Amino acid sequence: MNLLRGILTMFLTVCAAISVHGEVDLNRGLIGCYPFSGNARDFSPMGNDGTVRGAQLATDRFGNPDAAYQFDGIDDVIEISPKDLQINTFTYSIWVNPDVIPAPSTALFLFSVGSSFGDQHILFGDHYSDSRHTGFSHGSYLGVANNVLCSGASIEPIGKWYHLVLVKTETDYLFYINGRMVCSNSVNGQKAFYGTGVVRATIGARNNEGQAAHARIDDIHLYNRPLNEEEIAALYQGPEVQQEPVKGGILRDNKPICGGNTVALNAVSDRPGGIFKWVVDGAEQSESSAQLMLATEDRGAAYTIHVGLKVDFDRSCFVQPEPFEVISLLEVNACANPPEETSRLHVPDIFTPNEDGKNDSWKIYNTDSIKDFRLMVFNRWGEVIYASKSGGHEWDGTYRGKVVPSGSYAFRILSGEKLIQKGSVMVVY
Repeated sequence: MNLLRGILTMFLTVCAAISVHGEVDLNRGLIGCYPFSGNARDFSPMGNDGTVRGAQLATDRFGNPDAAYQFDGIDDVIEISPKDLQINTFTYSIWVNPDVIPAPSTALFLFSVGSSFGDQHILFGDHYSDSRHTGFSHGSYLGVANNVLCSGASIEPIGKWYHLVLVKTETDYLFYINGRMVCSNSVNGQKAFYGTGVVRATIGARNNEGQAAHARIDDIHLYNRPLNEEEIAALYQGPEVQQEPVKGGILRDNKPICGGNTVALNAVSDRPGGIFKWVVDGAEQSESSAQLMLATEDRGAAYTIHVGLKVDFDRSCFVQPEPFEVISLLEVNACANPPEETSRLHVPDIFTPNEDGKNDSWKIYNTDSIKDFRLMVFNRWGEVIYASKSGGHEWDGTYRGKVVPSGSYAFRILSGEKLIQKGSVMVVY
C-alpha cells in the first residue's frame, strides 16, 4: 500500500510539474507592454506610458511604418516609471535591431532599471567590462559592486532583428536569444538590487542615460514573474500565430416590436473589448456602446428596419481579432393601441461598466408608476450584491467596491413585497 501511495504521489507530482511547465498565459503578470505602434503607450493593465526624448518612429521587423523606435546612440531615450519594476523575480522581453557594433571595451544598453551602483539590464557589448560581455548579454546586480553576468560567445551580426529575454527567478538568471537559452547563472540566495540612488527605468540607454543604444527597438514585454520556455517561445513566434474568427451577433427579446416603442438591441461576441458602430437604415448612429436603444415610429402599417453592426477591436499588447460585421432586419408591427413608452417599465439586459463613459451603468427606466419600487441583483450563489436605495435605481456593476466579473446576474423587481419582474442582466467588458 505504501509503495502504491508513493507511486501515485510521484505520478501526480510529475503531472502537476508538466502542467505548470507547459502553461502559456502571456497576460498573467504583465506589467509593461510597448508595441510602439505610433507611440510609447503601455498596453498592460499598469498603463505605464513612456516619455519619448529624441527617439524617432521607424519601420518594425514586419515592414510596418511607425511601428518601432529608432535610437541614435547619443541621447535618445524612452523613460518609464520604475514604481512597479523594482521586484526580485521578473522577465524582460525586447526586440532589437542594432545599427552598429559597440567600440571595443564598451557597451550599448538596451533596457535598464536601477540607479547608482546597481541595476538590472540588457546590453550589446564588445568585450565590455574586462572582456566579460560579448554581444548580447546582461550584467545584473545583487548588491553594490556585486553583479552577475550572462553572455554569449561572440558578437552577433548587426542589421538583423533579435529577440532578447532576461528571466530572474528566485534562484537564477536566465538569458535567451531568439527563443534559445544561451547562458544562466545562480544568484546564491541573493535578491535583485536596484542601486543606492533614485531608481529609473530607461529604454535605449542606461538609467543614467549614458551608453545609449544605436538601434531600433520594438515590442517590449515586462512581467512580474519568470516566464517559462513555452511562453518565451510564444513571444518569439509573435503575431504570426493565427486566431479563430470572432463570432457575434445582435440580440433582443422575442417580443413583437410595436411601432412607436423603443427596442433594446445588444451586441454580443465571444471576444471582449469590442468597439461598436451601429448603422440604422444606412445612417450611422452616435451610440458606440454594446447596446443601442432604437426608437421606432408608428406609421400605421408594418415596415422593416435595416440594422447593421460593425465590431472592431482596439489595439492591444497582443494580436487582436479581425473586425466583423452583422446585419439584422427588424419587423415593426402596427399594433392596436400600443402602450405609451413613458408608462412601460424598461429593463436593459446588458451593460458595460468599463468606465468608457458609455453604457457604464444599469439603469431601470419608467419606475415612477411602481409604488415602493425595489431592485435586487444576485450573484451565482444567490447572494444580494446590489439593492436599490431611495431615489436611485442604477447599478454601477460593483460589489463591495470592486467591479464584478463578466457574466449573467439574476435580478428581481418588486413593489414593496410583491414581485413585479425577474430576469437576468449581462455584464460585459
